[in-house]
Amino acid sequence: MSWDDDIYTCPSCGRDDLVLPSGPKRANILIVGEFPGREEMRKGKPLVGATGGVLRTELGKAGLDMRQMRITNLWLHPKPNAKSDHYEACFNYGKEKVIQEAKGRKAILLLGSDTVKDLCHEKVSDVSGLEVQSPYLSAPLLFACVQPATVFHQGVGELRQALFKFSRKVNEL
Repeated sequence: MSWDDDIYTCPSCGRDDLVLPSGPKRANILIVGEFPGREEMRKGKPLVGATGGVLRTELGKAGLDMRQMRITNLWLHPKPNAKSDHYEACFNYGKEKVIQEAKGRKAILLLGSDTVKDLCHEKVSDVSGLEVQSPYLSAPLLFACVQPATVFHQGVGELRQALFKFSRKVNEL
């Protein structure tokens, strides 16, 4: 199943307000966030809220244009309660879609603890700013980074450092 421009519903819970990937379909770089927030749900696009603004700014400072990247989330709608009957099935649906989106990309940037843990079996605190391995994804560059929203609590340092490293690695490809 491709994303194309059709409207999809989550086959597990029936939600029809999915936040589908955005950006050029053939982009060399894929960004994978965790789950959509309120603004993303309202606009139907990933990383368009405050967190996306931080990421866009910091990527720009690192010399990368987020408009040239494909963007998606691990969760295609707000993350349900872990005790929900649909939790695992909704997660697996989103993960399957990320795997499809990742095919053929030269670089994949994984954002946040859930994304890095679920796709690489690593703690983002241990691997932020580093290349990682994934049993699900393959690309010449697979890179982990803290969730951009951390800047609201911890400052921009760790995020900026990771994105500058990512930019250097992308330019080496």
